[in-house]
Amino acid sequence: MRKMIDKTIKQFVKFSIVGVSNTLINLLVLFILTDFFHVYYIISAVFAFIVAVTNSFILNTIWTFKEKIKHKAKEKYVKFFIISVLALLANLLILYAFVEYFNMHYLIAQIIGIINNVIINFFGNKLWTFKNEK
Repeated sequence: MRKMIDKTIKQFVKFSIVGVSNTLINLLVLFILTDFFHVYYIISAVFAFIVAVTNSFILNTIWTFKEKIKHKAKEKYVKFFIISVLALLANLLILYAFVEYFNMHYLIAQIIGIINNVIINFFGNKLWTFKNEK
């Protein structure tokens, strides 16, 4: 039991490190599309999400959950994407609410939204996408 807990903690730390890189990617794409290309911030957030979730899938598959990307990758990516979309919907609600109702800068609101989704993403993917099939 202790070994399983240690493994889960190690995976969560790696997942969080990947999450930090994805947050930076997400914020960079969001900023560039919104401020330089004048794309509506909600649309920019969707594009930023797609770039970040793809990066997240690759890094978490190879490094966090130590799997090879193989023929089952499409199936796993779909699961990963579904969980990420659920997190995205929660994130967009937070983003919109904080920007429109609390006049918060969109980048600060985005950071709050991302932080709220870490647990959903980790446990959703650990228990469904990367479930130990042995």
